[in-house]
Amino acid sequence: MAIPSLPMPVPSTPPPPPADHETPHWLFRYIFSQDPKTIAKQYLLTGMAWALVAGTLSTLFRLQRG
Repeated sequence: MAIPSLPMPVPSTPPPPPADHETPHWLFRYIFSQDPKTIAKQYLLTGMAWALVAGTLSTLFRLQRG
C-alpha cells in the first residue's frame, strides 16, 4: 500500500520582481501598502499627528482667552 505524497509547501515570500520591472519608491509602497503591520503604523502616526494638532489648537485657544 503506497502512501500518497503531500503537496509541496508554498513559499511564504513572494517571488522577486522581473528584471525589467522597476521597484516602486518606498513612499509609494508605504502609502498604498496592504500589509497589516504597515497599516497599524500609519494608524498610530495619524492618531499622534491629530493629537498634536488638537493639543496645539487647545493651547492657542487658552492663550487667546487669557
